[in-house]
Amino acid sequence: MTRFARVVSLAAAALLLATGCATSPGSAASGTGTVVSIHESQQTNAGAQAVGTIGGAVVGALLGSQIGAGTGQIIASTVGGVGGSMAGGAIANRAGAETVWDITVRFDDGIDRTVRVSEKPTVRAGDRVSVANGTVTPQ
Repeated sequence: MTRFARVVSLAAAALLLATGCATSPGSAASGTGTVVSIHESQQTNAGAQAVGTIGGAVVGALLGSQIGAGTGQIIASTVGGVGGSMAGGAIANRAGAETVWDITVRFDDGIDRTVRVSEKPTVRAGDRVSVANGTVTPQ
């Protein structure tokens, strides 16, 4: 297997790993209710993580291919690719993160639903709110 083929196969594997873990929360909830809780968290950008993972895999595999010869070179390329993909993905993960807020609302029908918003909420626990199109507004 040529060096280029190894790098391409490692990059493809890294892309599959990165995109297979991506999630996209959403909410189709609408109506009125009371805010139960608000939690701040970090949401990562799946695209940035995929680019970082692939870039890290390519660089790691290329650097690893400079070590040794024969089977040792293949092992070093593989280890470099895997290590580089993990490091590149972790760095991109931190760099591409944005702050989001998960607002849990107990709707008038008695069911709790969570709405994720990207702007700091103007409401707090105990407030009466209206929810429409993913937006939570005070009543």
